[in-house]
Formats: sequence, C-alpha cells, structure tokens
Amino acid sequence: MDELNTLIFRTDRIGDFIISSPFILSYKKKFKNNQIILISSEYNYNYIKNFKFVNKIFPLKNEIKFFRKLIGLIKMIIQLRKVKYSNIIILDGKNRSFFISLFLKGKKSILLQSRNLEFLSKIFNYKRVFNYEIQNQHKNFSFLASNLNFNINLNNINIYRDYSFLKEKHLDGKYITIHLDEKWFTKYYYSDFTDINPTSDQLDIFINKILKTLNDKYNIVITTGLKNLDVLKDYTKNFDQVSQNKFLKKINQNKVIFIKNSSFNDLEAIIKNSSFLICCEGGVSHVSHNMNIKTIAFFEKNRLQHTHFWTGHMENLTLFERKDMHKIINDNNFYEIISSRI
Repeated sequence: MDELNTLIFRTDRIGDFIISSPFILSYKKKFKNNQIILISSEYNYNYIKNFKFVNKIFPLKNEIKFFRKLIGLIKMIIQLRKVKYSNIIILDGKNRSFFISLFLKGKKSILLQSRNLEFLSKIFNYKRVFNYEIQNQHKNFSFLASNLNFNINLNNINIYRDYSFLKEKHLDGKYITIHLDEKWFTKYYYSDFTDINPTSDQLDIFINKILKTLNDKYNIVITTGLKNLDVLKDYTKNFDQVSQNKFLKKINQNKVIFIKNSSFNDLEAIIKNSSFLICCEGGVSHVSHNMNIKTIAFFEKNRLQHTHFWTGHMENLTLFERKDMHKIINDNNFYEIISSRI
C-alpha cells in the first residue's frame, strides 16, 4: 500500500501539543501507513521534533505585521501543496490554520475554538467538533477521533515511549520536584490570579515543612523558569554552587538541589525520575501526567471550569487552590495531600 500523509495543525503552546499527543499517537496506530506532518509554532519546533511519532514538522512564524503574515501564509501554502493528504486535521482551531487548509486537498476536520469559523467550516464540508469548556478537552478529542473512525485509549498510550530525551540529569537518591516558575509570582503571570509570591524566608519554611512531612526520606529538587528573579537569588545565597545553574544545600541528611533556568527538556528529564511533583497547573503538569508522576498543582479558584477542561482526564493530579504563600505554609491539608499520595 502506498504511503499516505496526514497534516495536523497544532500551532500553539507546548502544553497544547502534549495534551493532543494521545490523539495523534492513537491516529497513527490506527492508520499505520500514514506519515504525520505537523504544522507547529516556531517556538515549539525544537521541542516537538523529539517525538518520533511525528514524521515531519513545518514551523509557522507568528508574524505581527499583516503583510508579512500574509506572505508567510502564502509561502506555507505553496510548500504544503507539494504533498497529497488523506486527512487534514486542525487541532488548534485557529483562523490562520483554517485559511491555509482551504487551499489544500484532503478530507478536513477541525476542533472549533469559537463560532467564528463555524459557518465557513460547514460550507466547505469540514467535520466539526466544538472544543468548548463544557467538558474536559479529552472528551472533545474523543468525539473528533470517532468522526475519523478511531478511538483514543488513554490507558494504552505512552507518548514518551519513543521520545528522544536529552541526557538525563544525574540526581542521587529519591526526590520530589518543586517547579518554582514565574506562575508563582503574579507580576509575571495573569494579573487576576491570586498572589502566591513566596519570599526567601517563606521558601525556607516551606521546604523544611515538606522535608518533615516526608520524614526526611526524600531529597528536594527545585527547578525554575527562564527569568532570574531576585527572590530566588536571595533564597540560594546560602547554597553551594555546584555548576553554572546548579546549587546545593544540605538540611540534616537531605539535599535541596536548586536548578536555575531549567529548559523544558531539562524539566522532563528531572520529572521522569521524580517521586512527586509540586507545581502550578500548566504544561508541566501535563508532562507529569503522561509520565504517571503524582502531582499537586496550584489552580485559580475563579477558573475552576477552565482548569477542569485541561485536567479532567488526569488521574494522578490533585488540584490545590492558589493562596498567599503564608496561607499555603500553614495549611495542614496541603502536607496531608503530599504524605497520602507519595
């Protein structure tokens, strides 16, 4: 049988790609002769190429100026028209992805993010599923999969099975990971989210209480985002610097390892061998879910339905309401969740 091609649009964030990976992998298992060609965001290109179930990736530049954006879309259309497709699947629901797909041949389907494209997708005979937040997103993926004559079995999917991990970080002993990225600090995140904003002293208390909760049986690895925050510089001033981005502090028999400016690939390698993860809900919690790592993730109470849309399928995830760091430190329920799940 001749090799077939399926074109998939996923031109948004890393977390969006991760949550749609079971859909893509299940599709490829069903249609074994299909090569998966993926249109990604420019930012995600180097990340997605580590997944072997994606055969070819075309990054789409996110131009701001209209003329440059139009030229970029036209160039992409010309490039994609050189290939024949059995299916064209728009998972990101974006106008630009829909625009490109109009000029390509193949059976077309779309996850609609808004009603803006409903009329046009109906006119041009796209199979349509509304990707609204009434239910968790994986159910919407399942409806679309059904329309394309395959099923998604989350219990039989491991998106990291053939993943090209970078060289794994060598970390001694059992450890839990705390991903202390910008989402903990309101200045660098949504302005309407509840402040966590830990101080250096509060981080000291927090880490010590977690160690006590774990009966000193685990080390702690702290990872950060790409921003160099003053509070984190202050927190690590009493740490020994092991390498350019790695710092170490001993508390009794335990190690607290601080890894500054972790890339997403670094973070995956660290989470892979963790016993537990503490983070803010986002792409990181999607990684831990797919690695079967138990996780507690902070979420915004006023966006509970939105959070369930992204996390409703995650059995290893416990959501914990965002609060001021002082309240988290003194909330015994937080530590009880950790001790009961680890």
